[in-house]
Amino acid sequence: MDDKTIDELHALRAQAYDAARPEAVARVHENGRLTARERIEGVLDAGTFVESGVLAGGAEEPAGGYVTGIGTLFGKPIAIGSYDYSVHGGTQTGINHAKIDRTIELAHRYRWPFVCFADGGGARAQGLAGRSWGSGMSTAMGTFDGMAYLSGWVPTVAVVSGRSFAGNASIAGFSDVVFATRGSAIGMGGPPLVEAALGLRMTPEELAPSEMHERTGGIDLLIEDDAEGVALVRKYLAYFLVEKTEGTPSREHDTIRAIVPDNRRRPYDMRKIVAALADADSVFELRPNWATAAITALARMGGHAVAIIANQPKSNIAGAIDANAADKLARFIQLADAYDIPIVSLMDNPGFMLGPDAERAGIARHHARPLLAQVDRTVPLFLVHIRKAYGLGPMAMGSMFQPTDLRLAWPTVEAGGMALEGAAALIQRKEIREAGGQAAAREKRDELADQMRERSLWQNAGRNYTFDEVIDPAETRDRIIAMLRFIPKPPPRTKRKHYIDTW
Repeated sequence: MDDKTIDELHALRAQAYDAARPEAVARVHENGRLTARERIEGVLDAGTFVESGVLAGGAEEPAGGYVTGIGTLFGKPIAIGSYDYSVHGGTQTGINHAKIDRTIELAHRYRWPFVCFADGGGARAQGLAGRSWGSGMSTAMGTFDGMAYLSGWVPTVAVVSGRSFAGNASIAGFSDVVFATRGSAIGMGGPPLVEAALGLRMTPEELAPSEMHERTGGIDLLIEDDAEGVALVRKYLAYFLVEKTEGTPSREHDTIRAIVPDNRRRPYDMRKIVAALADADSVFELRPNWATAAITALARMGGHAVAIIANQPKSNIAGAIDANAADKLARFIQLADAYDIPIVSLMDNPGFMLGPDAERAGIARHHARPLLAQVDRTVPLFLVHIRKAYGLGPMAMGSMFQPTDLRLAWPTVEAGGMALEGAAALIQRKEIREAGGQAAAREKRDELADQMRERSLWQNAGRNYTFDEVIDPAETRDRIIAMLRFIPKPPPRTKRKHYIDTW
């Protein structure tokens, strides 16, 4: 082949790279963002990116507006792509749909994690006229059914910076986790469609701000910029790609005995117990500002990746499980189970939420979701019973359903079919009523509840072999790490267990 042809090839390819587009790159940087290739190269191990479809779209639409390919992260292959907002606002065309479809297909075939920087304006009508020969590579699956096939089969991550609507937002919605920058927007129908359908004029940021999604559970973390998004993609995927067998205890571990107050009515911050049990600097909490009665976090213990679910006594509902917390727990249990990550359950739960607000939110149906997820679970679960466990709530945390692989209790443990004050009020109603006024009745109820509590103290739980062991809180970390080392890892699977629901 003559040199002229080779030179022409290299010249055409060069037109798609950042060096050939200084003005476009400058505009991206002026907005505090990274270019599509900078994002990808920031995630991957240096020099490992193998790009697909560089010539797609030609000089007018470099790389077809979607940069994609394969590279390694921590030495393991991953599939990755980024819409290019400098090319027609990151909108989707037949060409760039074919490119993402190709990457998704390879990720599914070889079980590679998939990462997508999903900002963009959805379908460009004039760009989706068809995918005949010459307008895209033939693939076995499309973008959206492809994302459905990836769910629960490979870890998927979406990062949204700026505006993400319609098809771009759908890619984020299918993903296991979504990181979105402050001031960005994610919605299924952009402002023009909303105005046409409803007559409402709104900016994208008014219509579907990421800050709203943080409050309603639509994203996992609200971040500051692309650079933080890149760092979090690496941190998140490390739990799936990096195997360790050693880990250093955190500084908080020495304080673990002092975290739970002697007064059982006083709240405490469960995050302190999570930090005390996990390896130093290893906790990665998801959805921290939604359904705050429940905590869901990836972490490491003795180097091993674990998924932590916990009740939060410091929340405004004292760790009770409301409809949102039920959904949050269920989805995280599914995520851990799909990818064979053992679960550590830290339980201090007064039960499912009661009252008219809870009923209006659908607790009668939503409460079943974590219970169903626990029944489907096949990964090991290590349960630490810290304080309260009342009603059906403990079942959401893994108690009394699928067998636990380790069942520990602290000396602060208490349990019952319902809160003991409520049980006393029902069982000994007559005696309480005869106590006198309201204050005297409350005092009598609490006295009877304390008598019931005495009968269920940790000493009796230990004698009755209710737990593998009632332990000093300082022993908890070592007991869990020992089980993580003893229990063998499952063999590689040839099909997925289940998809991960979008609750």
